[in-house]
Amino acid sequence: MIKIAIVDDHQLFNEGLNSLLTSISEFEVVGQFNNGKQFLADLPEADVVLLDINMPGMNGFETLESARKLNPELRIILLSMHNDYTSIDQGLKLGVNGFLQKDTDKIELQLAIETVVSGENYFSKEVTSTIMKGHQSPNMHQPVKLTPRETEILKLIAEELTTQEIADKIFVSTNTVETHRKNLIAKTGSKNSVGLVKFALENKLI
Repeated sequence: MIKIAIVDDHQLFNEGLNSLLTSISEFEVVGQFNNGKQFLADLPEADVVLLDINMPGMNGFETLESARKLNPELRIILLSMHNDYTSIDQGLKLGVNGFLQKDTDKIELQLAIETVVSGENYFSKEVTSTIMKGHQSPNMHQPVKLTPRETEILKLIAEELTTQEIADKIFVSTNTVETHRKNLIAKTGSKNSVGLVKFALENKLI
């Protein structure tokens, strides 16, 4: 059972998200909070937190930063009505595990939660596109933190293995490999696998 906390100041959205999540048998909502201060004061034992960016008093970024100090292992997905590069970039710098727009569907929401709980990161297709467009140069030097699995897959991509070959080698599905590839491209601001490998080599990620 995956335990989830919701932090959003819009009560209607908060309740709707709770209803959607509880309809999935593998999920359990262990806390609903209307603001960041309330969430931090009663930090629940959750596997993942769905955190709204735009909240009065303490916004999602401030809440994220404080929550990380209290529980560095907490998996956090930021939610936003807007898909703007500045917000996404700030979230990445603070070490967010995922980023979704509030109009995402149930299937992607479930995939995002399961992905971040497994120890990986998840960014929607729209968010990935925004990150790529936001980088002035696909090879600009910047701090990039990869998970052990992402580093492993990045090395295999650099060895020119196909998605199927990578999946077979590390015993995961091709969909999982593609999700990692998408996340790697998002993190590095590359346009494709070739740019990804070039970025990795220039920034000594592999």
